[in-house]
Amino acid sequence: MSQFLNLLAAGLTSGAIYGIFGACLAVWFRVCNVLNLAVGDFAMLGAIGTAELVQLDHFPFVAGIAVDLLAVGIVAWLFDRLVLHFAFDRRAGGHGIVSVFFYTFGLSLVIEGGARALFGTDVHSAPAIWSGPALTFADLHVQRAGVLVIALAVVSGLVLWAYLHFTVSGRAASACGESVLGSRIVGIDSALFRRRIFVMTAVLAALFGIVESPLTGFTYQSGPTISLIGVVAAGFAAFRRPGRAVVVGLVLGIAEAMLGGYVSTEYNDVLLYAILFVILIVQPEILGLGAVPA
Repeated sequence: MSQFLNLLAAGLTSGAIYGIFGACLAVWFRVCNVLNLAVGDFAMLGAIGTAELVQLDHFPFVAGIAVDLLAVGIVAWLFDRLVLHFAFDRRAGGHGIVSVFFYTFGLSLVIEGGARALFGTDVHSAPAIWSGPALTFADLHVQRAGVLVIALAVVSGLVLWAYLHFTVSGRAASACGESVLGSRIVGIDSALFRRRIFVMTAVLAALFGIVESPLTGFTYQSGPTISLIGVVAAGFAAFRRPGRAVVVGLVLGIAEAMLGGYVSTEYNDVLLYAILFVILIVQPEILGLGAVPA
C-alpha cells in the first residue's frame, strides 16, 4: 500500500507539470488557434533567471521572483508587438499551418540561444519557496515543492476554466478563436486579447518553472521537452480546454508512475505513449478532431 501511495504522489507531481503547461497551451490556442511552442522556454527563464538573480546577484527572494516574472512578461509582450502583431493584425506574414507553427518555434530557438549565452550550460534550480524536509504521513513521503506544484496546477486550471466560462472577458477571448472577423464585427479587439493571454500564460509558465525547479532543475535546453509535454496534455483536451488539460495531465502522470513502478522504470515512457497511440487510433475525437463546443 505504501508503494502505491508514493507512486500516486509522484504521479500527481509529474502530472501537474504536464497539466499546467497543457493548460497554458490550450488557453492561448483557444484565443488565436496557434500553439505556443515557447511555453517551456518561458518556464526555463523563470527557473534559471530567478536562480541567477537570487543566488548570484543576491536579490531578495521575493524581489528576484518579481523581477524575473516582469522580464518574462516584457519578452512575451515584445514578441507579440514585433512578430505576432505584424503577422496577424497587419497580415504581413504567412498563415498556413507551417508558418504559424514557426512563429513560436522561432521564439523558442531565440530564447534558448540567449539563455545559453547568458546563463551557460549548467543545471540551475531556484530556491525552494517552501523549504524543509519531505512531508511524511505514515509511509507516504511527499516533497514540499511537489505539494506546491500540484496545488498551483489545480488552482491555475480552475481559474482558467472559470475565466473562460463565467466572465465576459473570457467569453470574448473565446470568441476570438471561433472567428476573428466575427469578433471584430461585434467590437471585440482580438489583438488585445491575444496579447493579454500570451503574456499571462508566459508569466504563469515562468512562475511554474520557479516552483518546479527544486524538483527537476533546469538547463537552457529544458524548454522544448516541457513544451512537448504540454502539447500531449493539451491535445487530449482538444487544445481548447485548460481545465481539462490539467485533469488529463494528472491522469497521464499517475499512469506513467504506475507503469514505472509496477512494470518497468526503463520502459514506462514507451508503454505510456503506446497506450496513447492506441487510444488515438480507437477514439481520434479525443484530440478534438470532431466538433468542439464553446
